[in-house]
Amino acid sequence: MVVQPLKKRKIGGELYTRRPPTMQYIEKSVQWPFDELLNRASIRDRRHSEYVPSEVLVYYLRQTKSDNSDGRFIQLYDILRDRVEAACPRANRRMGEKVHEDARLSEIRDATVDHVTELMFTDRQDYDEQLDIYEVVFDKAVRAAHITKLRKVSRRENASEDIEDEITGEVRAVVEAALDRYKKVGLTAEEDLDYRIHLRDAINALPTDEREVIDLILADIPIETNKDGEPSMTELLGCVEKTVRNRRDRAFKKIRQALELEVGDGQ
Repeated sequence: MVVQPLKKRKIGGELYTRRPPTMQYIEKSVQWPFDELLNRASIRDRRHSEYVPSEVLVYYLRQTKSDNSDGRFIQLYDILRDRVEAACPRANRRMGEKVHEDARLSEIRDATVDHVTELMFTDRQDYDEQLDIYEVVFDKAVRAAHITKLRKVSRRENASEDIEDEITGEVRAVVEAALDRYKKVGLTAEEDLDYRIHLRDAINALPTDEREVIDLILADIPIETNKDGEPSMTELLGCVEKTVRNRRDRAFKKIRQALELEVGDGQ
């Protein structure tokens, strides 16, 4: 059986591609009866020798279109939906004998699950390129979706202090303050707007892992926290504090360099 390539393209024009381990797993599992795939897919322990990677399950979910099997689709969908939820930060935390549910985290988790599962259903009707990234890096794609929903909730909760201006797209003061020592002084209103636009462009040009850190800074998420129920960068990104700080520092350096080059050349 020929495994069809993905259709979504990166900014540079090249197609998204499944990772070699994903392709190898698909090739060895293609002859399995569906029940065997389903039994293995129900294994939740990633260390188990028969654990099926989520990227592989997304591939098989999309293949149910070709055999027009709604039953197979729903069975795989249920498993993937649980995995999306498991990839989000826990909203329930035990405090002594009681279990506390953080309403904010629950809302963001539910919005993330709804978003990803909606992609699964829209893809079943007509190929949705947005689902391609889930065949490449499932957990990272879920985290990115979670961050997007987190920012929307933060923007709503801080309506008087928007993350970005809806018209100009300028970033909120929290990032500008962090970069303030790099900003040229004495700018006119027009030059200041130009600076803000370049700042937004510089952030958008960052690698995904560094841009995620900036996005979380914009959402007022701390690198680490001791407060029960409060999300942190280390938890959302799944890495240690040092890694987060290194990504932040690299991002600030690249933004500074971009501003010096682009804003400086115009003066």
